[in-house]
This record gives sequence, C-alpha cells and structure tokens, in this order.
Amino acid sequence: MAAFAVSLACSAHGTTTPAQATYAVAISRSAAADPAWLDVAEALRDKHGVDAPVIEFDEASDAGRAALVEALRQRKASMVGIVLHPTRASREVTAPLQRALRTIDADPESDVAWGIITARSAAGARRVVEHVEPLTMSIAAGTADFPMQRFDHSAWWSEEAAHRFTLHHDGRAIDPRLDAATIGNAAHAVLDVPRIDLLMTGGHATEKGLELGFRRPAGAVEPRDGALVVRCHDGRVLPLVHASPKAWIGAGNCLLGHVNGPDALAAVAIESFGVRAHVGYVVVTWFGRGGWGTLDRFTKEPGVRTLNEAWRENSDAIVGELARRWPGSETLVLASWQRDDVNGFSREVAAWIKERSIPEADARELAGLLWDRDAVVYLGDPAWDVRVQREAGVTVDPWSSIAAHGAGATSASPSAPGASSAPSPSAAASTPASPSPAGGPSSTGAP
Repeated sequence: MAAFAVSLACSAHGTTTPAQATYAVAISRSAAADPAWLDVAEALRDKHGVDAPVIEFDEASDAGRAALVEALRQRKASMVGIVLHPTRASREVTAPLQRALRTIDADPESDVAWGIITARSAAGARRVVEHVEPLTMSIAAGTADFPMQRFDHSAWWSEEAAHRFTLHHDGRAIDPRLDAATIGNAAHAVLDVPRIDLLMTGGHATEKGLELGFRRPAGAVEPRDGALVVRCHDGRVLPLVHASPKAWIGAGNCLLGHVNGPDALAAVAIESFGVRAHVGYVVVTWFGRGGWGTLDRFTKEPGVRTLNEAWRENSDAIVGELARRWPGSETLVLASWQRDDVNGFSREVAAWIKERSIPEADARELAGLLWDRDAVVYLGDPAWDVRVQREAGVTVDPWSSIAAHGAGATSASPSAPGASSAPSPSAAASTPASPSPAGGPSSTGAP
C-alpha cells in the first residue's frame, strides 16, 4: 500500500478521514521515496495491525511537522513509530519533531509515545520492525555507573581508571594487570558474547565511536564497514559478531544517539549488533539530566517501566520543570543549540535570563535543563516491551571464562557500581564543564 501523504490543506478541507488507532505509523518524505524504506513502514503498520494508511510527512519543514501532528490528532494516536532514512535522522530533524509532538494538546509535555525507526540500511530497520519478543533484562554491561546488583550477571569497566573491570557475581576486578595494550581484549571479551540485554555507557564518544577510556584513552568501539568492532590501542581490530537483541543507553556520551548518516555508530549498532532500542544524545553532553535521568528511571524500579516509558517520563519531567519554574523556556528555540554551539548557547541563554530578571542562582539549572530538553532521542519501536527484571533469576553467565581468568584479582573499589545504587538523575554526563555566564555549557566540556 502506498504511503498516505498528509498536508495541512487536506486536513483543513476535510478530504481525509483517517481511522482512529492507538498506534500510528509515519514516514518522512525522503524515506518514502525509496521503496525499500516504504516497505519498512508498511511492515511496521502490519506488525501493529494499523488499519489507517502510513502517514507521509515532510520532515524538513514546520508545515510538514504540523501536518503530522494534525494527522495524529485526528487519529487519536497514543503511539507512533516514525521511519527515517539515516541521512535524514540527525538533530535537524529529531529535535523539531520532539517539539512538534508536544503540541498535539495544550499541555507542554509530549502527547504521544514515539520512537524513530532507522538503521544503516532498510534491511537493518526491517529487523527492528520484525522483532516482537519482549525482553526481560538480566545481563548488563557498560561503563556508566549502573546498579549492577539488579542483574543476574553484569560487567562494568571504569571510565576514570580506564583499566579496571568488575564482574557483579564475585565483586572482583577481572584482571588488575590490564593496561592500554590489553584493555581492548578485555572489552571485546565482555561485549562479544552470545547474550547481553543492556548496555549503559558514559564518557567520550562521537557518532564515530565510543572511547574505551576517559582519562586514559585505550582504543574504541566503533563502526567499520557496516559492523561494530573494538579497535585496540595497538591498532588491532576485533569484530563484534554476536547480535543478541538488546538496548543501549548512552547515559553520558556525547553524540552517541546522533544519526548523521548510515555509518553513525547508532545506525550500525542497530544494523549489526542487535540493538533494538537506543537512547542517546544528539548533541554534546553537559548537564546530564536527559541521559542519566532516563537510566535512573529505567533501573531504580525494576520492571515498572519499559525503556520508552522511562525516556518519555524523563523528557516530560524536564519540560514540565522548565514550564513550571521559568514559563516560556519550555518552548524556547535557540539556533545555537541546533548547531551544537555551546558558547553561542551560553550567550543566548544569558540574554534571555537577563531580559526576564531570572535570579542568577537559577541560571545554571535553567540552562542545563534547556540544553537537555531536546537532546536525547529514542531509536526503536516505542511499543517494544523491554524491562529490567523484577527479581534475580538463573540466567547463564556469559562471562564465566573471564571470571576464571581473573580469579586472583584484587577486590573492586567500594565505589564501583556493584556497591552503589543508581546515579542521581542530575549527575554530570562527562567532564563537568565550567559554568558559563549563563550557567550553561562551555567549550571546555569534552564529549
């Protein structure tokens, strides 16, 4: 079935009468021009039993986004999957979409659950659509400070020390002798196993890769030729070949969710690494509420929320706080943010604050919340039922051989995630930037 092109004109003149549905499927005009991507949208429509046609909209214009909003309003949709081509899934598209999808009704928060369906190719996006099995998460890994004890098995490596790994089941470092030359092998051993349910990461990243060390760089996880690899410090490249269905939360990574083309890390992770839901920043990180807040809501009450629900609740909380404390800021659009220009953002926010005589004590938090308001995106089907397990189970340990190798390791630091609860939702995502005149990010904050 061909996509149904929605325009402001046809909505205004009542020439269309889309059926009411809780789930709607939309596709950008650029993606709809490619039959393979149009098939992705039709497959998503079939998956959810949507009777109404796919909504085609112009992702590049305010009028196109307004048309999408009107179509969703008419259909009384409560959830929408939006198919985007990876060349048209950057923040220039996703941030205006976030703002538009808050305007379906009068309140400032989002009015529909939504997610972006994209990948390196239409075939990769089709795999996201075709995945239907719920996932109860019991195996987790990553660099973020996450509550390891909530999973049957978990692995964590330090962003600060760069060469310290910890396994939850015995609370000991895998190998205290790790250094820049061997950490790549350890990271590969953790990541390339038959099953990981959840990755949670922080530290240095761009669309081109996730660095293995923060203070002491030691290689990276990066896309190469359509697949993810571990690039070791000495130049060796170790492919990641296992692709179990999983979610990835880039809680504190700059640009990890920014799909600026088919070879962006997020697009390739979806394509070849089994990622079926990805939450990540489309700009550099600073304040951290968007990423760390999502991680906190997802893990602090195991099983209560799906990942999409945690992300949406956190985003709505940011917008709600902006509207309540500094009316007008919840809809403020700054061109400098769209350019990822932290210095320009600081100047524009400082001017806005000065005009309204907002107390200087509020400046940093206002700027931080405003920076994160449209900064974190959800890639994946919003209907996917993926949750942290409610209680411990009996999942097979994917890292038993690593544990045996590190049997003589020293005890983990008391501050390691296995000995702590989830981080505060306002925790800094990366190196905390020095406060600017507006209290916003500065160019010293490294992604």
